Amino acid sequence: MKVLVAAQLAALVVLGAFTVARFQLFAPIDERAHYAFVQEVAEEGRLPVLGRDLISAEAQAINDGTWPQPSANDPRTLGFAGQSYEAFQPPLYYVLAAPVFAVAGDHRHKVFALRAFDLTLLAVAVGLLGLLARRVFKDRWLLPFSLALSVLLWPGVLARAVTVSNAALELPLVLAYLLAVWTALERRSARALLAAGALLGLCLLTKLTLVFLAPLLLVPAVTLLRDRGADGRRAVATVAMALVLPAVMVAPWVASNFERYDAPTANALARDQQSPVLNAGGERPSVGDLPDGVARLADGVLPQEWWPEYDRLGLSVVMRLLPILLLLALAIPLVRRSARPGLRVALVLGAPIALAVATLTLTLLAAHWDIFFPRYLYSTLPALALIAGWAVSRGGSERSGLVVAAGSTAVIFALWVFVFGAYYFTDVGSSLGIHPAGG
Repeated sequence: MKVLVAAQLAALVVLGAFTVARFQLFAPIDERAHYAFVQEVAEEGRLPVLGRDLISAEAQAINDGTWPQPSANDPRTLGFAGQSYEAFQPPLYYVLAAPVFAVAGDHRHKVFALRAFDLTLLAVAVGLLGLLARRVFKDRWLLPFSLALSVLLWPGVLARAVTVSNAALELPLVLAYLLAVWTALERRSARALLAAGALLGLCLLTKLTLVFLAPLLLVPAVTLLRDRGADGRRAVATVAMALVLPAVMVAPWVASNFERYDAPTANALARDQQSPVLNAGGERPSVGDLPDGVARLADGVLPQEWWPEYDRLGLSVVMRLLPILLLLALAIPLVRRSARPGLRVALVLGAPIALAVATLTLTLLAAHWDIFFPRYLYSTLPALALIAGWAVSRGGSERSGLVVAAGSTAVIFALWVFVFGAYYFTDVGSSLGIHPAGG
């Protein structure tokens, strides 16, 4: 098992480095707009304004392949594509990325520097994932960790974690938050509860959709109150502080939104701006769109950029095989009592994905904004895979668990060989009969 984990860790480094260097520049899924946000913070010292600020001329030239010469396309004439349309996002990632942007070379080099920064954040996430696995599963942590690493190796997860976006910071912060929640729950630790509250605030300052994590904070808070003993006042004060802390941390950003948009967030404005692009037919998303949205969640093994190529490249079966295997592993506790992880594990590691799907559903039905895309669940998948790995290890022999982890990793490696030929090294791919994307 240790050899497999070492191979997975090495693969993450190598594949992450190749993704930094070889993934399409810019990645079609919003990388240019995220880059524009970082550029605005680094060069202008302010947050961009949705509906007013445009993609920079440098970003447009890089996108169109003319850099260092200017592009013939003026962002002012490109409609939505020329807008800095990620300006509604919370600012934490962009503020942290701004120094990296500032010290890099020319603007094209800055993209690679930011991707390298994101790869570093992924390495931090891997370390936190290992700590979480050891804290929860003690001496049986290695197989759950290995299965979770296999999820991080999905091309879709790796691409979103490495290309420029706030998703790069989302993954380590969510894992750090879950680790703090577990520690507060297991050890009845007031400090860990306060840390969890602070980390929830950082999550909300990274991506507002992570609000689905908030209910998890109540689990250790209620436990601490129930077991407060003689020092009841201190326990109540600690819980109150932990629950209020996220709102206090987010308050300055909310105040800036009132100044810029006369609203606590610019989400409604972003929805209206994106609707003509996401829903060209003009129909308002409703409950009838739920089945298609849920089905779309099975497409997360490969990056969304490549969805049009799935069927043509023959990847659709593999694409859905890995999520199905993960679900089958999660079903083991239904038939093997020894594989049941316990209520605390289910709450801390399993509830996030359920809460995330509920948030996507509520957004669709209440805000009429269809954001049913797998990338909104990526931060919850490693924790879910930990439960699946635990179920496999408890539901069978150690050898069978190794076979499952190694088998899933082998499928991913085979998929990466195809990806390399089709997207990263198209000349080699063509010589091997792997046709390049769009070819």
